[in-house]
Amino acid sequence: MFSRRFTDQTGAFTFAGVAPGTYHLLARQIGYTPLDTVLAVLADSAPVLRIALSHLAIQLPPVTVTGKTTCGTAWPVVAPELAAVFDQLLENARRFELLADSFPHRFRIERIFTTVDRQGRNEVSQVDTFERESSFRWPYRPGRIVGPPTGPLNNDRLVRLPSLSDFADSTFVDAHCFRLVGRDTLAGSTFIRVDFAPVAALRSTDVEGAAYLDPVTYQIRYTTVRLTRPERGIPGVAAMVATIHFSEIAPGILLHDHVRSVETFAWSHTPAERIEEQRLLGVHFLRALIHPQ
Repeated sequence: MFSRRFTDQTGAFTFAGVAPGTYHLLARQIGYTPLDTVLAVLADSAPVLRIALSHLAIQLPPVTVTGKTTCGTAWPVVAPELAAVFDQLLENARRFELLADSFPHRFRIERIFTTVDRQGRNEVSQVDTFERESSFRWPYRPGRIVGPPTGPLNNDRLVRLPSLSDFADSTFVDAHCFRLVGRDTLAGSTFIRVDFAPVAALRSTDVEGAAYLDPVTYQIRYTTVRLTRPERGIPGVAAMVATIHFSEIAPGILLHDHVRSVETFAWSHTPAERIEEQRLLGVHFLRALIHPQ
C-alpha cells in the first residue's frame, strides 16, 4: 500500500520499490473528473502510465437554488448538483491536508485588533505577530468550538473557526447541513456558493456560513462564518462573523492569507465591536516544496 502524494511541477510521479501485483490507482485534481483504475505490475517491469483527466463540467441551475438544506449522506440521490460541487470542496480540503502532511510548514501571521466604541470611533488596541505550525490541530467537536477563558481578566475566549480541512472531516460534515445556493457575488467577483449550518439537534454554540468556489477552477477563494447561539458559549457576545480569503502561494497551492472577524458585544459598558484582522506575512516550508500540481 502506498501513501497519497503530489505529482511534481511537470505532472509526473514515481512509486519506487513496487512489487509485482495488482494495484488500485486513484488520480485526482481540483476541477477535473478523477481517474479510478486498477493496474497490474509484472516482475522485472517498470510500467509507464500517461494519465489524462477530463475537465469537470457541472451543470448548475440557471437560477439561484433556494430548495431545502440537505443533511446526511444521500446527496447524490436527492441533490446531485450539490454532491458534485461538494466533491470539489472536498478535493480542496484533501489537497490542503496533503500539503501539510507532505510539506510541513510554518505560518507567520500579523494580527491587528481594533475596538469600536458606542459612538463608532475606532482605536487600534493591539498589533502583534505569531507563528503556527501546519501540524497544529484543534479537532472539531460539535458544539465545542469555544476555548476556556484566558487573559488577565479571564474574559478572552479563543474561538475555533472552521478550517479548510474540516470539509474532509466526517465529524464536521455529519454535524452540518449543506445547501447549494448557486452563483453569487462576493468582493466584486462571481463564485459558486455552498452554505452550511448546524443540524437542528445541535443547540450549543457552533458555526454556520458559506464556501465560495471559483466557477472555472473550482478552487476555494473565500469562506464566511457566523457563530450560532454565541451567547451560550461567550457571555456578552451578541454576534461574531468572519471572512477568510484563500490565495495561491504557488501554482495549485492555496492557503488562507487574510482573516477578518468582527465580534459584536451586547453589554452597554463594553465596546460595541472588536475587529481582528490576520494577514499572512510568510510561509516557511520545512522541506523543499516541489510546486505540486
